[in-house]
Amino acid sequence: ILSEILPPDSIIVDEIIAQGMLMMQHLFRKESLTHYRGSAGGLGTGIPTALGIKLAEPEKLVVCLIGDGSFNYNPIPASLGLSQQYKAAILIIVCNNEGYASQTWNIKKYFPEGWAVKTGIFYGDKIEPTPDYSQIARAFNGYGERVEAPEKLKSALERGVEVVKNGHLALIDVILRP
Repeated sequence: ILSEILPPDSIIVDEIIAQGMLMMQHLFRKESLTHYRGSAGGLGTGIPTALGIKLAEPEKLVVCLIGDGSFNYNPIPASLGLSQQYKAAILIIVCNNEGYASQTWNIKKYFPEGWAVKTGIFYGDKIEPTPDYSQIARAFNGYGERVEAPEKLKSALERGVEVVKNGHLALIDVILRP
């Protein structure tokens, strides 16, 4: 859906871990989209990377795709404050699976005989209760919206793109259900 509504010269910064490969298969149907990876050996760099690119390319639409786990590692108040102060409007799409799925996968991969795998108890793998991340954007004069139904995603993304084109930060919190 996103690749259908983005202008051809849009720039994508992604800090997606759990759904990264699946997302990339569907997103880059337009060859004109530019892509940057927002994680540099660790989490917490996606939104600052997107803002840096926006400051360097102010006329282009910059979109940051980020998982909720990665979102929690980013310097959110500082980043959104920079966006507001310097009028560096970006679209942030939080792919919210309500947890740190990649951590659970890695525990299963590297410690298959470990206590967590044997008991099925993975402390810290869920983000409960799940915050409504869209509310954070409003604190920085931005637009926020939470999407819980797939049929509402396209219109929410279109609203987010329009807000950014009008010079304000937009954050779309997309709840992902397996």
